[in-house]
Amino acid sequence: MKKYAKLVLASLFLFSMTSVAQDQAPPAQTGGQNEVRHGQRQQLSAQVRAENMAKDVSLTDVEKAKVQEVFEKNDVIFAKFRTEVSRDSPDFRVKFKALRDAQNEDLKVIIGNEKFETWQKLQAERRQKMNANN
Repeated sequence: MKKYAKLVLASLFLFSMTSVAQDQAPPAQTGGQNEVRHGQRQQLSAQVRAENMAKDVSLTDVEKAKVQEVFEKNDVIFAKFRTEVSRDSPDFRVKFKALRDAQNEDLKVIIGNEKFETWQKLQAERRQKMNANN
């Protein structure tokens, strides 16, 4: 009788485990992964972005420090912009592009046109790879 009780308990345990595993939806259905792609993304710090740019286009320490300052300044500006302007606003993209263009002009002054164009090409390649993986 004890053997049957153990067998019944073991089969109940296994059945309950499989039913729990079946109930879990993959990230694509719950919005987990898609939420990150289409929602707000986690942004790298200004320091990390400056270091990445320094590696990509061989910035000097002085250039890297100035680039980091630009990123830090613009992080504050972009954060304020996102709180004040709704994404649904018809002019959101226009205003955001103007802010991004101003940041790019600051970066061009610091690192020069040649390095900036190289960096832009690398960014475009990364975007293409990311879009190809999706």
